[in-house]
Amino acid sequence: MGNCYKHVQPPDRLLIYELLLQGISIPQIAQKLGFHKSTLYRELIRNSCKYGYRPDFATQQATLRHSKYMKLDQDIDLRNLIISQLKNGWSPELIAGRLKLSNNGRSVISHEAIYQYIYSSSGKVLKLYKYLRKERHFRYPRVRRRRKNIFNETKAPIKDRDESINDRQEYGHWEGDLVLFSKQKTNLITLRERKSRIIVAIKNHTRKAEKTAKTIIKYMKYNLNKTVKSITLDNDLSFTEFKSLKSSLNADIYFCEPYKSYQKGAIENANKLIRTELPRKTHIREITQPEIDNIINKFNNRPMKCLNYKTPNEVFFEHFKTLPILIESRT
Repeated sequence: MGNCYKHVQPPDRLLIYELLLQGISIPQIAQKLGFHKSTLYRELIRNSCKYGYRPDFATQQATLRHSKYMKLDQDIDLRNLIISQLKNGWSPELIAGRLKLSNNGRSVISHEAIYQYIYSSSGKVLKLYKYLRKERHFRYPRVRRRRKNIFNETKAPIKDRDESINDRQEYGHWEGDLVLFSKQKTNLITLRERKSRIIVAIKNHTRKAEKTAKTIIKYMKYNLNKTVKSITLDNDLSFTEFKSLKSSLNADIYFCEPYKSYQKGAIENANKLIRTELPRKTHIREITQPEIDNIINKFNNRPMKCLNYKTPNEVFFEHFKTLPILIESRT
């Protein structure tokens, strides 16, 4: 690496964020990206927020810290005009665009500069964020765009699924997802068979891709092996070990298009049901797998109109002559 100091740039912050999500340690990330480990420790300390390390927020903080002055701190008339328009419900994009139109096409100030002022120390004192549509007191990180580039070269898109899967013509095609809980690594892996609508929820102690894959394989291989022909997932980083799922279960793995999780609507609807019993603030670590099973069984024993008022358990059992038996997940 040498002794030359290297500044962290916005593209580096995206990579740092993605590697952190994969559970890679700071020294390993530093070695991989060519930084000294102390540089990354300083980056995380200086530019993290209460929600953790977020690339967009980190870049914003670094930009504000390194700026000697801000245009709106110097131009009182322009500042008052912008604040007045914010109070009238105008977005920074509308304000910047209107000023440009009024100035014969010449840019007066960019919408990014207005956002930076809103979230600067001066803007926070005035609580200008309250005049934005969503009233967030921090800038929402827009970093998921790069996630699709991590493992999209070899994954099968949902458009490649056979029509028999899309139309629910045969059994054995599952959808999978994670149900997350506030301030906890422990989560639920949820699975739903598309034709019978039977639901499975497995306690999972981490979001790390390798251990998540092992938990899915352990359950499906020993409880649902003859019922699994395909699994449809979203682009969460927890599912980057999809190749091991495919080889271990001898099943096709499909992925939704980025930002279109509704394409696996069966499991999304199941997750909404689960949320009625296990809201986000639930201390899932304190709930045992048998207790989770009891909750899921209530849904699986509930008649559904789309099943001609049979229950998912009845439909699944009629075809496979067996029902899933949940096992304690240990990762």
